[in-house]
Amino acid sequence: MRRVGVLQDWASQFAAPIRGFLCWTFALAAFVFLRGTLHILSDIWHPSHAAPSVGWRIAHKAIGLSLPVLAVVFAMAWWTVWRRRPSARGWALAASLVNVLFGCMMFYFAGRAFWQGTVLQLTLGVAGLVVFSPRNLTARLAQKTPVLPPIPGDGTNALLDKMIWIFGLAGYLAAAKWWVRWAHSEGLARSYRPGSYLELLLALLVVTLVHELGHTIVGKALGMKLRGFVVGPFDWHIREGKWEFRFLPAKIFALDGATGVVPTTLEHFRSHQLCMIAAGPAASLIGGLLALGAALTAPGNSWEPAWHFLARIATLSLLASILNLIPFRAKNSYSDGAQIYQLLSKGPWGDYHRALSIVASTLVTPLRPRDYDIEAIQRAAACIAQGQRGLLLRLHASSYYLDRGQITEATQSLAEAEAIYRDSAQNISAELHTAFVFRTAFLRRDAAAARLWWQRMEAKNPTRFNVDYWLARSALCWVEHHLDEAQEAWHKAFALAQQLPKAGAYEYDRYRATLLWRALDQSLSARLTQDQPTTTR
Repeated sequence: MRRVGVLQDWASQFAAPIRGFLCWTFALAAFVFLRGTLHILSDIWHPSHAAPSVGWRIAHKAIGLSLPVLAVVFAMAWWTVWRRRPSARGWALAASLVNVLFGCMMFYFAGRAFWQGTVLQLTLGVAGLVVFSPRNLTARLAQKTPVLPPIPGDGTNALLDKMIWIFGLAGYLAAAKWWVRWAHSEGLARSYRPGSYLELLLALLVVTLVHELGHTIVGKALGMKLRGFVVGPFDWHIREGKWEFRFLPAKIFALDGATGVVPTTLEHFRSHQLCMIAAGPAASLIGGLLALGAALTAPGNSWEPAWHFLARIATLSLLASILNLIPFRAKNSYSDGAQIYQLLSKGPWGDYHRALSIVASTLVTPLRPRDYDIEAIQRAAACIAQGQRGLLLRLHASSYYLDRGQITEATQSLAEAEAIYRDSAQNISAELHTAFVFRTAFLRRDAAAARLWWQRMEAKNPTRFNVDYWLARSALCWVEHHLDEAQEAWHKAFALAQQLPKAGAYEYDRYRATLLWRALDQSLSARLTQDQPTTTR
């Protein structure tokens, strides 16, 4: 049964990115059919050759009537899936069925002459029928991360956040049209290739890689430490002092990236952060110019067959370098331009970035939570009072006070984090729930609330059984008076804590283990005293 559950989880992880990918193939198909409609209608009313036959006119009119219908079907499939509408399942299945029918027609009429296109069309159609067929699809599509309203002072604009994607698509289409004209003038007229989708995904992956390498190289040059590197579904992170690699199926077609570089010193903090962030768009610009030069010089050279791939890299890289410098928010993350604006603002958002840098530096320096800039955390928290950012600021403040032995203040910060969780930050990871379990049990001695946090964590299917997990487990069992289980969990946590590197964040983990052991030891001693028989004279 467990193996079946694992397979179902993997199927669910793959289904979501496939639905996302097919959503944009629907948009592309709608655009193609719309262009075809306009072209055929223009040819009907303004024939390009003399005296067309009656059959020709009838065929063109029939196609002219069918193409707008197909454009509507694919456009509605794209729109309803993208917006997660209740009607998404029906429209997506209709569009997928059209893909299957087109694939069968291509096989019947073209046979082996166009077998690659036939396979691609059938694959898209069958995949759509599979991933959009579940009857509970509407409920699944409704389960999405809520997008929080803009936070004052973050440098973004709600209208621009939506328009930025239109600008990007318009720029890409305009560039594609220019490349077609250039290729024709150079004798490189390119016919349709079934591998275009995969080629586009590969180009996006290359562009993302170059962008993130820009952040990484400049960050390392400024003395920062690399802690994580993400390009599309490929995720490298240092966890508990060791590099780990994960392949994330859910991000196969969501080709975004991230670079985790943390400062080892706060000297020249703002200037170093600005240089590291700006290095991403700069790398995209350099990579785009190099790809542009290679594409323009491809005719007559050995790399001529790759001209279209190079042209795509050039277009995407140059667009990325420009658009990334514009302050905007995509879902709940910020562009490089928005982060640069926030650092230069020197207000609460500047405090936010400084606070996060100090927190991150505890992973590679002797600094501990007691060394946090609590004033910067509080100023940032006063402005950022929602979402995961607001929640983390309160948890960092709670860690600061706990590490300093200020239990009352640590408890108050924990309560503020709980309030944000209830209002706008329910979609936090399973691992982050352990902080609530441990602190609710240890700071507040509230067994019922700690058990509720534990149940919330288990509902997220935790996969990392690390120090935080076992400390939370021990604290929960301790506050529920299951002392033997608490002691067993504590020993697991302590053994893992001893293996962690010598850095401030891990010293804090060992410190928390010490605090919990003192409380647990007192409870064990009290139980031993109660179990001893009393003697009477």
